[in-house]
Amino acid sequence: MLKHLMKEVPLLVDATNRLTEPFLLVIVGEFNSGKSTVINALLGRRYLTEGVVPTTNEITLLCYSENESDKQERCERHPDEQFIICLSAPILKEMNLVDTPGTNVILQRQQRLTEEFVPRADLILFVLSSDRPLTESEVSFLLYTQQWKKKVVFVLNKMDLYRSTSELEEASSFIKENTKKILNSEDIGLYPVSARAALDAKLFALYYDGRNFEELLSNDPRWLASGFDELEKYLFSFLDGSTHAGSERLMLKLKTPMAIADRLLHSCEVSVKQELENASQDWVSIKEAVTSVKERAMKLESETILWRKQALSLVDKAKARVIELVETTLQLSKVDLISTYGFKGERSGSIPATSVVENDIIGPAVSDALGLLGEYSMWLQLQTAKEGKLYIEFFDQKWQAFINEMNCVHLDTYLILDKGDEQSIKVVENFSASAAARLFEQEIREAVLGTFGGLGAAGLSASLLTSVLPTTLEDLLALAFCSAGGFLAISNFPARRKEAIEKVRRVADGLARDIDDAMQKDLAQATDKLAQFVEVISKPYQDAAQDNVNRLLEIQEELGSIEQKMWAMKVRIQSLNDS
Repeated sequence: MLKHLMKEVPLLVDATNRLTEPFLLVIVGEFNSGKSTVINALLGRRYLTEGVVPTTNEITLLCYSENESDKQERCERHPDEQFIICLSAPILKEMNLVDTPGTNVILQRQQRLTEEFVPRADLILFVLSSDRPLTESEVSFLLYTQQWKKKVVFVLNKMDLYRSTSELEEASSFIKENTKKILNSEDIGLYPVSARAALDAKLFALYYDGRNFEELLSNDPRWLASGFDELEKYLFSFLDGSTHAGSERLMLKLKTPMAIADRLLHSCEVSVKQELENASQDWVSIKEAVTSVKERAMKLESETILWRKQALSLVDKAKARVIELVETTLQLSKVDLISTYGFKGERSGSIPATSVVENDIIGPAVSDALGLLGEYSMWLQLQTAKEGKLYIEFFDQKWQAFINEMNCVHLDTYLILDKGDEQSIKVVENFSASAAARLFEQEIREAVLGTFGGLGAAGLSASLLTSVLPTTLEDLLALAFCSAGGFLAISNFPARRKEAIEKVRRVADGLARDIDDAMQKDLAQATDKLAQFVEVISKPYQDAAQDNVNRLLEIQEELGSIEQKMWAMKVRIQSLNDS
């Protein structure tokens, strides 16, 4: 519409600065203020119905007709409840008149029609009744017209109701003082008239002798007393381009579409600015939603602590049992063990404790760990799937209108959230219970052989003797009879046992670290997949939000260009007035 108005304004003036279409005069006022009588007096005939009840229920546009007739030439009713009436009244050649419903009409439809038509007016003739000037509805309507900066001329009708000139002057002063405040203007045009007396005088002159109409009218006391002559001179001066009022008419005619354009432009700028702020916020919110995956990952990480503790607890329990078994196995009182490894050496077979380690301790612990880590892996997948669904619902609820069905999330997108490599499970699967049992046995063998392997039969027998003596004192006495080498060997036995325990601890702690690292890698892999998923599903929304911002920025730039063109057009209009 703005572009249409920009094209329309230059077409309103021809090469000689003459208006190319009639001036639009809109008559408003409360019902029974005498609007229809004022219009009939301007037209010179009683075309419109007059009365003491509301008689104008629709907008009525009065246009000129070439065919001279005392009656309406043509009457058309438009779907928007607007009447168009064609008359042969001379004033309508260059000035269209609009009769409107009263400002105080109860029906909102009629008031809406009036308020929609007024913005198109070039001049508003506001008819006030002498018995109730400036009612509440009239003040409200005047305030409404100010948003369009319309020029308003007041007609104080029924002035013959005042009993003296002083009463008329008092009423006129009251109206001027108050309308100056309402319109915020010192230039207030007020014309006290008696439209009925003016109409009666015109009708008498017309029917008595139409050829001498002007002479009869100028000598009629009713016309002279009506005050209508001053009002008509003011209005007709608008039709004369050589007069100051004629120049004002040209300016008013051109300023009307400019005022409409100004208001539309301002409304567009405010609307686009707000839309741009909302669009920018949408774009920021979508970006923030995408980056919030980091916060979700931190929350998920805190929830994995319990899972990791459970996994490490399984390793710790198995470690504690193996250490306990090492301690109970590597005792001097274990005569059979020392005898087996001491005499047979590397040729000896497996000891019963090896089977316990493999089948009763490490084997069940590995099985429990695999079960726990399988649940952990499934839990991670469920959590990321749940978070992914929440993101989809969030985007759909807030910005579903942004994208079309073509850009919706496809099923293959969900494959991103499928299970990963499950590294923690692989760590446990790669840990062999039989290999750990063999390592345990090897440590036992080395501890025994490292202690007793070089003593020989005599020294070994003496050493074994200490394991069956009932008291510590007897141990010491027996050792006194042993060779010096046997004493030294036996004294190293606790250190050998400690080394074996430390190796068990290192192996178990290493496995625990590997499991913990792998569980964290599984978590990182799951959160990376979630971030990738959110990035994929958010892309259509990000692109749509960015496109929306770019579109509104282009509109803003276009509005700025229109504003510059309007400024140039206002300069041109002002130059017409100066010339």
